[in-house]
Amino acid sequence: MFTEKNIQKFERNLGGLKFAVLVISVFSIMMIIGTFLESWYGTDFANRVIYKKFPFMAVQACMFLSILFAAFLRLPPKKRLYGFYTIHAGLVTIGCGSLVTYMAGIDGNILLPPNEPTRNIVLPNDVLRITYPNEGRQITRELPYTAFKTNLDEKFEDLQFLDYLPYSENTISWEKSSEVYESWQSYHTSEYMISNPNVSQEFIMTLHPEAKDFQSSSRMGPLSVHYLPSSMGNCFKVKDKTEIVFWESVKKYCKTPTDYKSEIRTTKAGNRYIVIKENDQLLTFFPDLSPWPLDSKLSPVRDTSLRVFNRKLFEKSPNLFLFGKAAAFFDGDQWESVKLESKPVDLPWMGFQLSLLRHEESLYPSQKPNYVTPIQSKGAIIKGNQKSIKVKVRDREYWVTDSTPISLMIDGKKVNIEITKKVMTLPFEFVLKNFKMDKDPGTNSPASYESFVSLFTSDGPENHHIYMNNPLKYSGFTFYQASYSQNKDGSYNSTLSANVDQGRPIKYFGSILLVLGSLWHYYITRKKKRTKTVSVENNKEVLA
Repeated sequence: MFTEKNIQKFERNLGGLKFAVLVISVFSIMMIIGTFLESWYGTDFANRVIYKKFPFMAVQACMFLSILFAAFLRLPPKKRLYGFYTIHAGLVTIGCGSLVTYMAGIDGNILLPPNEPTRNIVLPNDVLRITYPNEGRQITRELPYTAFKTNLDEKFEDLQFLDYLPYSENTISWEKSSEVYESWQSYHTSEYMISNPNVSQEFIMTLHPEAKDFQSSSRMGPLSVHYLPSSMGNCFKVKDKTEIVFWESVKKYCKTPTDYKSEIRTTKAGNRYIVIKENDQLLTFFPDLSPWPLDSKLSPVRDTSLRVFNRKLFEKSPNLFLFGKAAAFFDGDQWESVKLESKPVDLPWMGFQLSLLRHEESLYPSQKPNYVTPIQSKGAIIKGNQKSIKVKVRDREYWVTDSTPISLMIDGKKVNIEITKKVMTLPFEFVLKNFKMDKDPGTNSPASYESFVSLFTSDGPENHHIYMNNPLKYSGFTFYQASYSQNKDGSYNSTLSANVDQGRPIKYFGSILLVLGSLWHYYITRKKKRTKTVSVENNKEVLA
C-alpha cells in the first residue's frame, strides 16, 4: 500500500547516503569495465556493450534521482545549506543537459574531397538499404545497436534477413557449383603460397564464374600473376622463334604460325599481323595489340574460340603464369614450364619459391563472414571492422557486408542491397579549396593539418580556415578538423567532425552552478569553523 509513511520511507531511501554510495559504486564499476573494453576493443564496442545500453542509462537515472531527493529531503531551505543546494542544482542541470544531448544531439563526420561540393554528414548509425532502381523505390531500415551476433528474423517481400554480425571477418569456404557448365569450360581454382626466407604469402586464384570474391590476375609488387586454363599450359612448352602461340579454348590445343604456314606481316603503321585459316574462316590477329582476332576496323571478332598469345610481351618484367597444377615463367634466357607437385618450385626472382596448397576442379572458394570480437591497436580497429547480414532469397542465401553490396534479379526486377551509414543532408554546401599538412622534422608523421573551405549558403559563399582549436560554427553546427586521407593521385581529402549539441548551454550553466555552489559551501563551512573557534577562545578567556 502506498501510505504516506511508505512514501516518506521511499524518499528517505532514495535521498539517503547508502543508496548514493551503492549507485556511485555500481556506476564506478561499469565505468572501469567500459574503460577496459574501450581500450581493448574500441569505443564503438564499449558503447554497444556499456555506455549506450539501458543498464548504464538506468544507473545514471538513479544517480539523478539520488541527487534530486537528497536536496528535496533538506527542504525547506536553510541558510547553512545554500551551497549544498546550489551544488545539487548544478548536478541536476548537467544531467538534464546530457539528456537533451543524448536525445537530440548530432555527432557525425563529413568527408570533403578536393574541389567537390559536399553537404552530407555521415552519422554513426548503421542502416540496411534496399533499392529497386527500375521502380524508383528505396527502403531503409536502421540496424540494431548491438555488439553481438543477432538474428533479425525479418522479411520484406521476397527478401528474408537472418543473421546480423556487427563485427565480422571473412573466412574461406569451398562451395559446390549451383549451375552446370559445358565440359570444355575451365573453371578450376588453386591455392598457392609464394615465399622466400623473409616473407610468405598465400593466395587463391580462380576461373570459376561464381567465385566473385577472387580474381584470375593480381600484382605482388613488381610481379604480375596470371591464372589461366590448365590446357593452356602446353602453349608455353611450344618452341617457336616468333614466341607467338595460338590457343583454341574449346578443342584445347596450341599451334604456332609455322603450324598454320603463315608469315608475320607489318602494316604501314608498323603493327605486326598474321592471317590464318581456321575452320574455313580467315582470321586476322595483331599479336602485339589484342588476343582476339580483329576486323578491318580493329574491332574484336568474338564469334571464335581461337586466341593469340605473344610471349615476348611478358619477358621484360616479372610475370608468373599459373595453370592449376603447372606454372610458367621467363627466367631471363628462356621460358620455363614446371609442374607443381609435392615440393616447392624455385622462381627466378629474389629467392622466391612457389608451392601448390590446394587445387579444385569443381568446388569454388567463397568469402563467408564470421562473428569476431573486435581488436583495437593504436586507436584503430585491426580485426572485426566489418558489418554483415545474411540475406535469404527463396532457397539461396547471400552475405551482404558494408564493403560488398549485392545486386540481385528477382522475377525480372533488379534489387540492390547494401549496409551503409545513416546520412544527414545539410542545408548548405562545403567545398575544400586547399588542404595543408605540416610534418614533424625528419619524419612522415603529421604534426598538424588544416582545411581551407568555402561555405555556400543562401547569402553567398564564405571562406573559412579550420584547424585544431579553431572550429567553424555555423547554423547551430560546429565543425572540427578531425582527420584526413590521401587519394591515389596524391591529393588529400579532409574529414571534419560535425557536431550539434543543444544541451551544451544547459551543461555549461550547470557547471557554473557547480563551481559557485562549491565556493559557497566552502565559504559557509569556513565561516562556521571560524565562529566556533572565536567562541571557544572567548570562553577560555572568561574562565581564566
